[in-house]
Formats: sequence, C-alpha cells, structure tokens
Amino acid sequence: MDGGKFFGAFRACSGISDAVVLNHVPVGCSWGAGMFKTVSNQPDIRHACTVMHEREIVFGGENALKEALVRADRLYDASLLLVVAGDVPSIIGDDIEAVINSVSLKKDVVWVDAAGFQGTMRQGYESALLSLADLMKECDRIQKSVNLIGLCQDDYKAEADIKEIKRLLNGAGISVNCVISDCTSRELERAPAAELNVVIGQGYDLARHMQKEHGVPFIEVGYPYGLAGTKEFVDSICQHMDMGYDLEKDLNTEPFRKVYLNLSELYGTPVSVIGDFHAKSLADFLDRELGFEIEVLSSVEGDPDQFEQDVKGSNTTMLFGSSFEQKIARDLKIPLLRFSYPVFDQVCIYDEAPYAGIRGAVCLTEAIINAIMGFGDKLENLTMV
Repeated sequence: MDGGKFFGAFRACSGISDAVVLNHVPVGCSWGAGMFKTVSNQPDIRHACTVMHEREIVFGGENALKEALVRADRLYDASLLLVVAGDVPSIIGDDIEAVINSVSLKKDVVWVDAAGFQGTMRQGYESALLSLADLMKECDRIQKSVNLIGLCQDDYKAEADIKEIKRLLNGAGISVNCVISDCTSRELERAPAAELNVVIGQGYDLARHMQKEHGVPFIEVGYPYGLAGTKEFVDSICQHMDMGYDLEKDLNTEPFRKVYLNLSELYGTPVSVIGDFHAKSLADFLDRELGFEIEVLSSVEGDPDQFEQDVKGSNTTMLFGSSFEQKIARDLKIPLLRFSYPVFDQVCIYDEAPYAGIRGAVCLTEAIINAIMGFGDKLENLTMV
C-alpha cells in the first residue's frame, strides 16, 4: 500500500514539469508508477525506462543505462533528465554516477538512489527532493512569498487543490513562488527566493536543507481540509509572516444550509480513514465539522492487514481512502470516498472542484453526501438513505 522508496522518488521527480524521468528499473516497476501518475492527465507522459531484463540482472545494467541516456537526450524536448534508480541496479551494484559522467549530453542530469526496499514512499520523496535541491540557485528574496512543499502532481485533486490554495494565499497578499514538486525546473532553481517554506505533510528534509543552505525558514501545517482547517492553514502562514488577515470574511456557509437535513443525519456516523499525510487532516474535518465518529485512522505506512481487521471489527459505515480500499468497502458493503494516492479508478479533470480550502469544503461535503445517497439500500446504518 505504501509503494516503497522508488514510488516516492518517481513522484517527486515527475512533478518537475519540463523534465524527463528515466527509470533505471525493469519495465513493470516503471509502468506501475507511471500508470498511477497519468490517470487524470494522460497526455503528460514524460518518463522513460531502461527496461532491465535478465541479461542486465546477470551482467549489469550500466550499458542499458548509458544507451537510454543517449536516446533520451536525443529524443525528448526537455532541459533536464532525472534518473531514478530502483531495486535491481542497487542490488547488482550499478555505478549510476560513473555512467552519467561517461556520456556527453545536452541536458542536465540529476539522479536519485531509490531502491524500493531501502525505505518508504515518503522517504523516497524526501530523498529525491534533496537531490533536486542541487539545482537551486541563490537569488534575491521576494517579499511576502512562500514555497509550498509536499504536494505531488498525481495526488487526487492536486491541480484543483493547488489552484484553491493559491487563491486563498493571494487573497491574503501572499504569492506562491514555487510548488514543490509541481513546478518547472526554472521555478525550482528560484525556490530560495521565497520568504518562507510551508511544509504540508512531507518535504521536511528539503525545508531543513534550504534553511541551512539558503536561509529560508519553514513552518509545518496540516492539509487545509474544511473551513476550520483552511483558517488554521492561512492563519499559520500569516502569523509567521507578521501579516494581518481575517479569512472569516471570505467564509460562505450558505451552500451548507442547502443540505442541512442531510448534514444532520451524518452526526455520529462511524467511519474509518486511511491515507498518507492527508489522512489526519481529513479525519479532523470529518470529526469537528461534519460530526462523524472516527472509528479507525491509519497511515498507509502501517500494516494493511491490521487496518482491514480493525475496520471489519468496528462499526464503520463509510470508508475514506484510496483505490486500494475497494475490496474492504465491497466486503462490508459500504461506500468508499477516494481522497488519497493512488486513485486509479476515477479521474479528476476539473480544476474548479477542489477538496482543499473554502471551496473544497463545499465540494468535499457534496461528494460525501452523494456517495452515501447513491449507495442505495445497501447501507443500513444511515437513515439518510
């Protein structure tokens, strides 16, 4: 369920929108990571693979990597190549850096050691961001600007959520200098220009590195789900930057009044939540703003079998997670609302329907109500249906 270090590194690198990711792995590993990424943006295929087979496993994959680097340099219209080395080259001892140094390429190359067995997906993400930090350059500070660190292009609702977060911060007089990692290589180079780094769930190693090397301070915030979560998110940033801003003037509760009967039926409903760093913030929204009773809250880095046992042993009547929770939801005959990576059985193509922020609170509440109402008579514990 976690995906391992390789998936995390791939997700970080593939977020550099004008770079090509060259996965030094067997084709299956590359296909899996790429498939999750392109579900909701199918034309954005900027990854290639060295396609390691038995020959490379026995005799080494350095020649395959060298050939792939030369071809990628010639074929792709990009300024940057990002090599992500997975399990097999780590096990057989390929010297990635030596291969890169042995070829003359037009493109810049950065590589990441990302053997999946060496760590979690989050650790792979952190490691890749530190490698990408080598691209950063000293530049003049931009006042009242921030970098958002921790977001991924392939997060569910990522495009819409980032748009909403930028709208909220712009309303407070704060500009977003760079979204890491959903940016261009040029934006990444100029990341040290920000006045503040805002770490959302992951990317702490990069934030600490930038504080030490570039003097950019950082704060940690939760994901801005719900009205209260959004206010806390914006207030934390404004307070650190000594800026006064009252977000409450922008709060609009009218949409919730339209469905107050539905909302009243949600109070006390037992639900379970599993996901990455989004999970705790979502659970807080469900608990304090919609009145759900959180039965089980788990991280994807935990034991999936234990989570399934805990959910099946609870009173859970709705599940919040990823596409991987389909089986549990089917077994229990309860609705599943997908919010956490990976989501591969639904698409998200409209950037005006976020789950984050003020507008996201409305869209998320609407999605929850519709998931319950559309479930028919299978859900016996909710009077709403």
